[in-house]
Amino acid sequence: MIIVKRYFLLIVLFFAFILIAPGSVAAKKTAPVDSSQQIADRIVESKIPVLVDFWAGWCMPCRILDPIIEQLEKEYKGRVLFIKVDIDIHRAITQYFKVSSVPTVYIIEDKTVRSAFPGVRGKGDYVRAIEEAIKLSNARTSENADGKPARSDDHD
Repeated sequence: MIIVKRYFLLIVLFFAFILIAPGSVAAKKTAPVDSSQQIADRIVESKIPVLVDFWAGWCMPCRILDPIIEQLEKEYKGRVLFIKVDIDIHRAITQYFKVSSVPTVYIIEDKTVRSAFPGVRGKGDYVRAIEEAIKLSNARTSENADGKPARSDDHD
């Protein structure tokens, strides 16, 4: 009876090790976590414009766009927040933005989508949209600093 208990315990420990060991079949089947809420929080809390790049690993146009986005990220470091969103993992935020094709790039300033670019565009299109978002952000920042509106929309 003692031998059977030890044998049983050995089998249980063996299968437990197989299931939890790094690189095991069970570990490989673990799905990536959808962190859409954390991404949304970063967008909403950003004090600077945000470029959100929706992409997928299987998307060839996304691979074409990637070097352009990397160049822009270097050029606008500290002035624009760049976020890449894998649509196969972050499904909730992908649905929220109603992304129907990839790549899709959104330029967001003050929690508002200022520009949307489905597909691959030339670098100049993204630069113009980013510059406009930076101008709006700077105007809003100066408005808040002065306590006066940067521009008046009131008509007397």
